[in-house]
Amino acid sequence: MILSIVGTSDSGKTTLITRMMPILRERGLRVAVVKRHAHGDFEIDKEGKDSWKIYNSGADVVIASPVKLAFIRRVSEEEGNDLDWIYERYLSDYDLVITEGFSKAGKDRIVVVKKPEEVEHFRQGRILAVVCDERVDGHKWFRRDEVERIAEFILSLLR
Repeated sequence: MILSIVGTSDSGKTTLITRMMPILRERGLRVAVVKRHAHGDFEIDKEGKDSWKIYNSGADVVIASPVKLAFIRRVSEEEGNDLDWIYERYLSDYDLVITEGFSKAGKDRIVVVKKPEEVEHFRQGRILAVVCDERVDGHKWFRRDEVERIAEFILSLLR
């Protein structure tokens, strides 16, 4: 399953993902996060950056831009040295792939916003839920601090 976490800048997308990751992993899920980087070139895995935070929360990470793709994945020394294994496995062995961003890709999504009216900017795919501290009518709605409930909701989608 691919699930997009989309929303406005600084709305809490990374925070939500990093807070959910231990819950999802505790439930036995193998989860990869594809982090959208729309600003051309990037440096990979610098301490304090979103990709570093997500990786250190327990997820494997893919960073994508218009000119470069990086995959940061935990592997054993043997697996990391076996090019055929890396090629054959890539992302197909994950239970869940979460994208942070990719709002125009049209994937099923959870929208994270500061204000309810901002949800309208993210209608390019099926909105499964909205995360906002203010009530959002017409959608399944969670507050930012309801991380456990949001994780349970995602788990219910996988069942």
